[in-house]
Amino acid sequence: MTIQRKKLPIAALERIDDLCAEFERRWQSTEPQTIESAISGDLATDERELLLSELLVLEIDYRRRKGESPELKDYADRFPNDANAIREALGIQQAPSRGFEPPSLDQIGKLFPELEIVELLGAGGMGAVYKARQRGLDRFVALKILPEEFGHDVKFALRFTREARTLAKLNHPNIVSVFEFGNVEDIYYFLMEFVDGSTLREVVRSKELAPEHALAIVPKLCDALQYAHDQAVVHRDIKPENILMAKDGSVKIADFGLSRIVGNGNEAMAQTALTQAHQVLGTPRYMAPEQLEGSHRVDHRADIYSLGVVFYEMLTGELPIGRFEAPSHKVQIDVRLDEVVLRTLEKEPQRRYQAASAIKSDLQSIASNPDNAYAPTGVHETREHISGKAGMPIPPASLQQQETAARLLLSRRELMDRVRTSLGGLRRGQIIQILIGVALIVLGAQCWARNIGVSSSRVICGAILHLYGIGVIAAAAHVCTRIGRMDYSKPVSEVREMLDKVRTSYLVTGPVIGFPWWLMWIPVIVAFGFDGVMHRYSLWISLAIGIPGLVISLWLYLRLLNSNKDSAKKWQKQFAGESLSKAYMTLGEIERARID
Repeated sequence: MTIQRKKLPIAALERIDDLCAEFERRWQSTEPQTIESAISGDLATDERELLLSELLVLEIDYRRRKGESPELKDYADRFPNDANAIREALGIQQAPSRGFEPPSLDQIGKLFPELEIVELLGAGGMGAVYKARQRGLDRFVALKILPEEFGHDVKFALRFTREARTLAKLNHPNIVSVFEFGNVEDIYYFLMEFVDGSTLREVVRSKELAPEHALAIVPKLCDALQYAHDQAVVHRDIKPENILMAKDGSVKIADFGLSRIVGNGNEAMAQTALTQAHQVLGTPRYMAPEQLEGSHRVDHRADIYSLGVVFYEMLTGELPIGRFEAPSHKVQIDVRLDEVVLRTLEKEPQRRYQAASAIKSDLQSIASNPDNAYAPTGVHETREHISGKAGMPIPPASLQQQETAARLLLSRRELMDRVRTSLGGLRRGQIIQILIGVALIVLGAQCWARNIGVSSSRVICGAILHLYGIGVIAAAAHVCTRIGRMDYSKPVSEVREMLDKVRTSYLVTGPVIGFPWWLMWIPVIVAFGFDGVMHRYSLWISLAIGIPGLVISLWLYLRLLNSNKDSAKKWQKQFAGESLSKAYMTLGEIERARID
């Protein structure tokens, strides 16, 4: 059995962790320790193998940082019986891996009986995240589990223990807190703070992120990164997916240290480990050049570069790929922000900001010291107001205004999502109507096609039904098109206008298609082969009742639509249906909250 497949008790892992920590401390001083002396103590065979494997990785990493190029033969003579450990430490040997399928809610519930598993929030190559409720504390938490394949690797167990102990100590308002960590039946997990909101990726994708929102968010990210960097923790995978936006306006960075856990502290080895698990260490579009090149000198400045990519994307909606333009060439912002963004995106680490706190200081300086000679960035009323005051400078936003803008953005997104969800019921109803229309066309076609030259009355009934089916489909498609044109990023007044058009389309086309059923039942029955209804006496009776019923119904309905009486408005709501009523109710909430 290889070292990856062996298991050790937590006490042994912690003992090995302490030895590795002492080994690192000595290497960081002027008196590096040799691996031979570190493993000379009284250790069980399995403990010695794991400790040797970890120390090899650490020594190779430190030697590479000093510019050396350790090779297989350098260690083969020193440790002739440990060829596999040496090859793995040098990144020569790769362990097999398999795809990851997130366990079901029931499976997770059995593993964590103290939790009430609510839902699966997301899954990927690096594990899955579930929303759960701690029954004892009556609070929601996020349960992150890692792929089970890691549970069979004792080296990963050590790495997990070492890094998780550090991450659990990160206590910052802009970092997702880790409450607990461990493993259950070969599944490693984190029990973390649950953030009720969305990811920055979802906000960016919605195109509702204005420059003032970015200026409110980035300083918080700087605070979180500076705190982590002061604790010697580098994230290595800053991207919109790992930035959480809570409904209360707070911003938190998630998955701190995860890349280091699923790697092993050595950048090249981490790349290998993560690639095997179907994910790269860091996301290439957001990675610093030294990460992409596989450099062994990756430090906290890689996070600063990634933050610059995120900042650029928040301001412009695009990624800084290839020869990219300064942000102020794409959006109306203070051009002094160009210098901040471009400095974070310097290819050479030494030319970037050397600390995240310096980025925050420069942003605060720009926000606090407006210069009318520059194109300003500010919290503005609406884009219509801006265009209506062409040539007039927009007043710069204070830090408090920027905070308010970020909170309102999240509240607005949540409410607009409710509007979108409300209209989902109406859209589904129209899809059902389209299917009914198709059925009517088929029924009418088979009626007239089979009776050409046989019965003119049946041909006429089939044709009427065929044309009516087309009308049913056209009416439903018209409403669906109106719903599809809804742009929820527009000001609330425009969203209301678009919703009015949906409502008008529904109220006009619905009755025009629905009320003819006073008469449409006749061709339907004929199409099904019941010709008795075509008897002249029953036909005249049906027409005598149907035509007046159709005319009176349409007249009353049109009169109801054009009335401003309260009783009429109540009926208009009834006709409009629950979906539109909920959508209008939510828009009213947005307007009362004065969120544009």
